[in-house]
Amino acid sequence: MKRISLMPLTALTALCGLTLAGCGDERAADASARTEVDRVQPGSSAAPSASPTTRPDPADDESGDSEFLAFMMLLNTVAEPCLPELPTAVPPEEPEATEEPPATPLPELPLPDEPPPSSEPRDPEEAFQEIELSSVEKCDARQHVRRITKALAAGPADPAPGEVATVLRGLGYLDERIDGPQRTRGGVEFTLDLRVMGGSLCLSGSTTGTKTTIEPYGADVEVDCTEVRR
Repeated sequence: MKRISLMPLTALTALCGLTLAGCGDERAADASARTEVDRVQPGSSAAPSASPTTRPDPADDESGDSEFLAFMMLLNTVAEPCLPELPTAVPPEEPEATEEPPATPLPELPLPDEPPPSSEPRDPEEAFQEIELSSVEKCDARQHVRRITKALAAGPADPAPGEVATVLRGLGYLDERIDGPQRTRGGVEFTLDLRVMGGSLCLSGSTTGTKTTIEPYGADVEVDCTEVRR
């Protein structure tokens, strides 16, 4: 009786085991690939989405609004001593009840006819004429002149136009309300536009550091302060 060797059978069994393992790995890889394909919807892109469009920073507009608000508060503070005191309201006295018969009603008088509107256009040159300041504006001008003169006197003896502009900005006046400053033979000249709420106050100043002269005047809202004929 012949003896059958077990070595080839053992080797065949190991080979089949390796083959089955390889087949299992291939099936797992195929299943994993199909799963990745299913995750990507048709028409979608695997690339990361683009970053959102950068929006403008609203801080720039808020900064301009805050500067103008500070300027308005400055004007109100400077003009506060010039505002007239309002009289205390006194409640009206109630009339005593009487038993007198009602008076005969007076006949209604006809109202005067309204004047016809003027058809003549405004003279364009009228806007360039100097306007008379009110008493409150004259008082307001004295307050501004006093604080500007004091600040310039504390600066350099012979200031440059940029140094004068720095002083004015430090006092709270806005750049768009400052015309100049510019060098002249008499020193450094500048103009301030303080017209708000229908006002007409402008200031024309000149300084050498040791001496400052500022003149107030009124200007129409249709022209710049520097365009007024004085």
